[in-house]
Amino acid sequence: MRKEVAFVVGMLLGAAVGAQPLGWEGGPPLQRVLCPFAPQRCAGMAEARELGQPQAPSFAPDVQALGEVRDKQFVVHWLYHSTGLAAGIGEDPVGEASITPRCSGQELTGASAAPFMYPSWWSLPNIATYYYQAPRVNDVTFYKVTWVRSPALQNVQAWFGSSDYFKLWINGSLVGSRTSGGPKPFTVDEYKYPVTLNAGYNFIVLRQTFPQLGPSNDPDPNNRTKYFSLRFVRDSSGAPLTNLVATLDPLPQCEEAGLYSMGLFTRTLIPSVAHLPGALGSQWRTDFELYNAFPWAYEWRFAYFREGNNSGTPDARKTVTLGPYDSLVVTGALRDSGFFGVPGDEKGYAWLYGLYDFWILDFQFFRAKVYNQAATGTFGMAMPFVGSNFFMASSPAFYLFNLRNGAFRTNLAVVPAPNANSEYRLRLTLFGPDFATPIVKEWPESPASKLKGFAQLNNVFAYMGVGSLNTNRGQLLVQLIDVDSNARYFFAYATVNDQGTSDPLLILPGSFPSEPPL
Repeated sequence: MRKEVAFVVGMLLGAAVGAQPLGWEGGPPLQRVLCPFAPQRCAGMAEARELGQPQAPSFAPDVQALGEVRDKQFVVHWLYHSTGLAAGIGEDPVGEASITPRCSGQELTGASAAPFMYPSWWSLPNIATYYYQAPRVNDVTFYKVTWVRSPALQNVQAWFGSSDYFKLWINGSLVGSRTSGGPKPFTVDEYKYPVTLNAGYNFIVLRQTFPQLGPSNDPDPNNRTKYFSLRFVRDSSGAPLTNLVATLDPLPQCEEAGLYSMGLFTRTLIPSVAHLPGALGSQWRTDFELYNAFPWAYEWRFAYFREGNNSGTPDARKTVTLGPYDSLVVTGALRDSGFFGVPGDEKGYAWLYGLYDFWILDFQFFRAKVYNQAATGTFGMAMPFVGSNFFMASSPAFYLFNLRNGAFRTNLAVVPAPNANSEYRLRLTLFGPDFATPIVKEWPESPASKLKGFAQLNNVFAYMGVGSLNTNRGQLLVQLIDVDSNARYFFAYATVNDQGTSDPLLILPGSFPSEPPL
């Protein structure tokens, strides 16, 4: 994988224009660029950043461009690679015949030169590629792929525009191309192709090849920045097709059942979902809040797994489509007949699929509140979420800091991944300033027993034999020690509840920069 440099600018209201992921050699990217401004402004800010020059702290978004994306329904959600491939239009660097739907975080194909593909969203109808994304000036190739969901089979038109050379495939069929004639400036809606969209998900692949991209001081702006645009219309009149839905990674293997290199950035863990009686007469509930910040309808896919389920099959699924800038609040999501619709009292965890996790973790497109209703009031917490790449970075050990006991009780919860056939054992090490020596115990206690699926250990200190200890400085090391071949990753977190109201505090795991004092 490439070493790449990212810049992060402004607010979201759309997303990347000429985005570049930040990564390290051999690993996934850590951050995505979000630049909701005109292409020239984004390019200038990126160049200034690279040169160490200051940028203005904020700008207004390009409202006109966002309105055009919404009104004309340009396709602006794509998996992409930021750095181009050294290949002319007469070369095939990835084996184009083998481009089939794959997941984000994977290579485009099995070819050695195939790039890794990452999710993003552009805020302008004309999506830009810049000179600083090219490994060389001459003959540079880029691929982008995406899906749109259609409610039925439709015979429509694809209106497309592109700089220079291109090939456009829809559902595996080459619908249009330009492979000769030399460089050519971008013109929106220049090419009009009759196409058939299937009912369900339709897979779109775009290749662009530029005879010249750069250098930075080229006086011709057409050599410094390239563009493309795509939208679907009903007929030659250009009436936009408004019944399509945006989504990313809709394949089953991109979800929880797949390997963690598949759909790596479009899966977000909701660690706790509950509807059951709690301590001291309280009642646990979970509410969801969804917001679609995009000018397209967008699809959200949820899967819920109850405690102890390791079948790989969710106990409940829900797909939600939100219109442009629409929102939804779900009270008691687990029991709600219009959402998960689980009939009994239980708890577990859920996955949210299809949205780039950065949109959720940093921009609050989704929120969950876990709370309990007690006689003395309602107490709860906003639920922090976890991107699925956290599993890969942190397995097979987690540290949980400043756990409490005495006036509080601490519970431990564990989510294995994948869920199917997950059976495992854990070693718990409780230590800290108030412990003369670390306490070590396995969970389950019997070596013949294993945990299955999501598991929760109530009152960790009592389980470890120090239930009477009064402390707020307990540290817990959670280690995976005995696991079947399927459950390769796991995620652990703690909840600290006071003994009077059962008011919860969720503690996510951390780590030590050096060897901890065990």
